[in-house]
Amino acid sequence: MLKETSATRTMKSHQVIVSRISREELEDRFLRLHDENMLLKQHARKQEDKIKRMATKLIRLVNDKKRYERAGGGPKRLGRDVELEEMIEQLQEKAQGLERQNEALKTRLISARQQPQAPGGRQAPHSYAQPRGNAGRRKASESAGAQDCPRKGKAQRPRILS
Repeated sequence: MLKETSATRTMKSHQVIVSRISREELEDRFLRLHDENMLLKQHARKQEDKIKRMATKLIRLVNDKKRYERAGGGPKRLGRDVELEEMIEQLQEKAQGLERQNEALKTRLISARQQPQAPGGRQAPHSYAQPRGNAGRRKASESAGAQDCPRKGKAQRPRILS
């Protein structure tokens, strides 16, 4: 018989361990590891972008320094320009983020407008309680004949005598 290598022994031991765990727990572990993997990839992409930006800044600084040295300028002004450029980049990134957020809100608004509305337009917040009467403003013809009530400044309706 062939000798068992350490890799085959390890694989058999993993198979034994996996066979003891329930399917739900295995799925849960898989999904957790998958989510963790996605987060790590996102973080790695962000770090790579940051490295690229910093490399670009470094190249720009070196080129600016060479240019100022050739022109006879001092290093004092160089630091100021770099700070301004960094601030401009930060503001541009912030503006891009706000534009993305604005676009997302616009799409949400469009999708909300496209959803079917209930018949009769907007529903009252208390749809279970119907109004008891006409509580709106009186028409001009009704308020012309109103008399002043001596108590609490309320107007009384005129009485109709039959």
